[in-house]
Amino acid sequence: MAAKKKARRAAPRKVRKSKATKTRRKVVTKAKATKARRKVVRKAKVAKAKRKVVRKAKVAKARRKVAKARSTAASRRVAAVKAAARKVPARTRAAVKKAVNKLPPSAKRALRKADRNLKSAEKSIVKAVKSAQKKASKTAAQAGSMVDAAQASAEKQATSMLDSAKEMATKVSDTVQSAVGNLVPGEK
Repeated sequence: MAAKKKARRAAPRKVRKSKATKTRRKVVTKAKATKARRKVVRKAKVAKAKRKVVRKAKVAKARRKVAKARSTAASRRVAAVKAAARKVPARTRAAVKKAVNKLPPSAKRALRKADRNLKSAEKSIVKAVKSAQKKASKTAAQAGSMVDAAQASAEKQATSMLDSAKEMATKVSDTVQSAVGNLVPGEK
């Protein structure tokens, strides 16, 4: 027995650490863990903020792109409307020309007759004035009365011719208008 005791004493003893050191070690590891966790959380927050900034920039860029596309589309539409407006007078003129060409022969004859009447009225006025001036050169007394008479007759003739021409023109314009109305659908 004594030998056993001796052997036990000679064997290296198992050193037990106190509970205090164990708890200290636990506290230290906990502190390290929380510190590391805080670091990770901080990095995550920074990354999140960066992502937010990038996302905002992307959204702003996309909005600008959409606004630009809308403005260019609107400007294209405005340009198309302006181009159509420039073409309209030419189209209207062409439609009127077409309508005049498609007029019935009687209306065309009436137009030509009205033109001829106007020209002949102008010629007769010029002739009457010239003849009155020639005759008026003979005597000053006769000149006033002759010119007045010539002018009165010329005015009468011109007014009657112009009235008939106006009537013809209104008839022709009514015909042209109806023809244009038939050619251009939807407009009245």
